[in-house]
Amino acid sequence: MKKCLLSIAVAAFVFAPCVTRAQTMSVSMYGVGPHGFDWAVGTWACRSTSHVSHATLKVTRTSGGALFYRSSGENFDNSWYAVYMPKTKTWLAPFIVSDGSYGTESTTQTGKKIIWTGTGYFADSGETLPIRDTNVNGPNTYADVGDVRSGGAWKTEYSVTCTRT
Repeated sequence: MKKCLLSIAVAAFVFAPCVTRAQTMSVSMYGVGPHGFDWAVGTWACRSTSHVSHATLKVTRTSGGALFYRSSGENFDNSWYAVYMPKTKTWLAPFIVSDGSYGTESTTQTGKKIIWTGTGYFADSGETLPIRDTNVNGPNTYADVGDVRSGGAWKTEYSVTCTRT
């Protein structure tokens, strides 16, 4: 489950800065509108408290306007999109992990601290559980704390910090 949870964490990396955009973007603008996560475009080096201690995250803009994320490390590969839904001002992030785990998170929050919520299917256990990621965005770093709700209580499963390379 921890490998999948790191995938979810890195999937939550829909949020970490592009030098030129981040320097001109106010922290309060993170997540605002269809370009609210453009600052994430680029390559990131990530460290985690889980058994996958290092990962590389690459973020690109697709021709359709969504952002595409790919995170990989030793015995780990995860891909997801960040799609803006203008009608509801919601960001949606469906993800899939190479072990068969998958899920989606969403948020309407903006600013330095953003909480994403959703559900994840964990291939190793066969369980579908509520998930949440708390992101703290900064001009050159990004932090994510990932929680899973099991047995009625939220449990922190990982903490990830990424730095632009």
